[in-house]
Amino acid sequence: MTRPRAIDLCCCAGGASMGLHRAGFDVVGVDIRPQPRYPFTFILGDAQEADLAGFDFAWASPPCQRWTPHAQQHGTCDDHPDLVTPMRDKLRAWGGAYCIENVPRSPVRPTLILTGDLFGLNTYRKRHFETNFLVLAPKPGKAFGPKTRPGSVTVAGSSGGRSMRDGWQNGDKAAWQAAMGIDWMTNAEMAEAIPPAYGEFIGRAALAYLGRAAA
Repeated sequence: MTRPRAIDLCCCAGGASMGLHRAGFDVVGVDIRPQPRYPFTFILGDAQEADLAGFDFAWASPPCQRWTPHAQQHGTCDDHPDLVTPMRDKLRAWGGAYCIENVPRSPVRPTLILTGDLFGLNTYRKRHFETNFLVLAPKPGKAFGPKTRPGSVTVAGSSGGRSMRDGWQNGDKAAWQAAMGIDWMTNAEMAEAIPPAYGEFIGRAALAYLGRAAA
């Protein structure tokens, strides 16, 4: 049986792609930078120019640097373009089912907000998702804290040290891998990734929607 096809725009090393694959899609990734560890079919190129013909579902994770706390704290937001808005325009013009993922403060219009505790992960990793189909949020998990989730880590920057943002410490690479559910990326790649669990969850909702749309 042929699997439905998904395209992951601005795929980086493939955190979302792995989730979509586990959900049941054949996945093609597109990124403007080479991604030697990307685990599926890869196209080197500008995601904004990617051909979406023949795909059932599109995922997009435009670069988020414009809206990060670092850029806001250092006044460098204008050094980075808004890539979310033109991507939304592209996906709407295409007309298929889509999801746009980005950090809080971005212009993503969230229909869903996911955090690691919803999936039993030891990292908070809050991300906003804009879909053009209904996705019901999962049930809440244990709240983050030194007693409820000992060993929780922040997957940002470089490993080591301590932080209060995503968790209680900035663990080593093995702790990052365990927290994210990722074992094929470098630290720098994990710092830019989302956990595959997020992509799998939304991917399953997309498959359900596509099934209804085809009925």
